[in-house]
Amino acid sequence: MAAISTKQKTHIQQVDYIRAIAALAVTLYHLGGKTLPVLNYGWLGVYMFFLLSGFIICWAIPENYSWKLSGRFILKRVIRIEPPYIISIMMAIIMNFFWVAHYRPDWVNAVCHLAYLNSFLGQPYLSPVYWTLGIEFQFYLFVALCFPWFTGRWGGWLLLLLSILPVFLKVPGNTLINSFPVFALGILYYLYRVKGKTLKGTLVFGVLIAVCSAHSVGLAQTCAALLALGILLLPLKSYPVISFLSKISFSLYLTHDIIGSNLVVYLGMLLPKSLFFKGVEFLTGLGVSILFAWGFYLLVEKPCLKLSKQVNYNI
Repeated sequence: MAAISTKQKTHIQQVDYIRAIAALAVTLYHLGGKTLPVLNYGWLGVYMFFLLSGFIICWAIPENYSWKLSGRFILKRVIRIEPPYIISIMMAIIMNFFWVAHYRPDWVNAVCHLAYLNSFLGQPYLSPVYWTLGIEFQFYLFVALCFPWFTGRWGGWLLLLLSILPVFLKVPGNTLINSFPVFALGILYYLYRVKGKTLKGTLVFGVLIAVCSAHSVGLAQTCAALLALGILLLPLKSYPVISFLSKISFSLYLTHDIIGSNLVVYLGMLLPKSLFFKGVEFLTGLGVSILFAWGFYLLVEKPCLKLSKQVNYNI
């Protein structure tokens, strides 16, 4: 595949599908995984997001990127991610006042959330999705420092070397090291699609990195990541529902457990115990989660997205 220049970069429809599927899968898992066993695999959507980040974060970086631009890269990501994240943390704390008797905010825990240190300091998470944001932020730091290296001549070898690390180096907690092979698969696809790396070399490195991934994070997680990679390769059309779910995917990911899961629990306390009403609780929680995420996107995430785009890479 020929390399794609910056001017040729346009919206990638397949990315919308991955975002929509992954966010919806995680949401369905948290809202109905305990009731419907078929939804128990929804958590694997996290690894679809990880692979997508490996590709799309690199895709968004200009070809003339150097370490001098690392500060601007991190600033763009912080403006894009941090305000919605902070507001969702505030929502989680407020929700605890309603659900936890004699609840008092743990400010040390809150600071750990803001600095993405929960995993390193053994602090619990206010929401079950927050652990992934810490790994994503570690990946941003990695990209900011190492992008010029792994996009060069020896990029494939560097990705493979770093992917082998978690096979032998077991790091406790949720860290980038353990999940890096999944991100590496996304980066490898970027090198093939944008930098014009050969198909043969990409396949060889891809198979080896996938083996490392299966050993590091697990076979099911690796299969979920490869599913996302397969979606990137498919010729897919645009549909309004996919575009909508993709647009609100981050907001839905951040807020569905805080809003939807708590609503499902609350309705379960009010409604009769039957399969029918379990379905009512689930569908109501899903509908409210999507509606709330839409509002959250319009009021919080979209302004941050626009502001982050105003930070350019021109020096």
